[in-house]
Amino acid sequence: MARIALGSFLDFVRSGPQDSVRLVRRQRAMYLGSGGQAWAFYQPFRSGVRRAISAPDPEAVLTAVVDKAGPKQRSHFQELRRGMCAWLSGTKATGVQVESCSWWHDELEVTLSKRSLLGLRHSSGAVELVLPYLKEPELSTQDAAPVLRILQLGRDRVLPGATPVVLDVRRARSHRLRANTNEDDLDTFIAGEVSKYLTYWQAAEAA
Repeated sequence: MARIALGSFLDFVRSGPQDSVRLVRRQRAMYLGSGGQAWAFYQPFRSGVRRAISAPDPEAVLTAVVDKAGPKQRSHFQELRRGMCAWLSGTKATGVQVESCSWWHDELEVTLSKRSLLGLRHSSGAVELVLPYLKEPELSTQDAAPVLRILQLGRDRVLPGATPVVLDVRRARSHRLRANTNEDDLDTFIAGEVSKYLTYWQAAEAA
């Protein structure tokens, strides 16, 4: 059994064939405790975003996060602050509480954690369940689709009735499932990605 975060699965599905093998090896080391605290690099900003969405002055909250960033984090956090502030200024939504749950397929457990997800309620009453994507490479809707589907499958336990969104924070760009998405085909694709992930995970264990 492998247990990873939703963001880690997103990193996997958007990686190339050779990169994905190395990525799973690094993730396995990280989750099993021998890979240091790589996950902690973006954690201060992720926490700041959760505070900012309900704050009177979101930019001030995120600026405080940037001011406390280490030398290696600072340029990343500055770019993330610009993107997040631009997105929030056009969103005009308030934060709502979300819960955590897990999604399973075969021997892979993917966690949907309230520490990584945002709940937003718009003035229209519409609710969104948002996964912020903080990494440098640009994210496409095709890359985001498998994770959007997992959010869709888990939303009733996390934020009932919400529309799943993956937010490319640096580019202030929201990704949603297309209306014409063939869910059966997407589920088949996800099952294949899970199978590959588990194969690479087991190979890393044997190495």
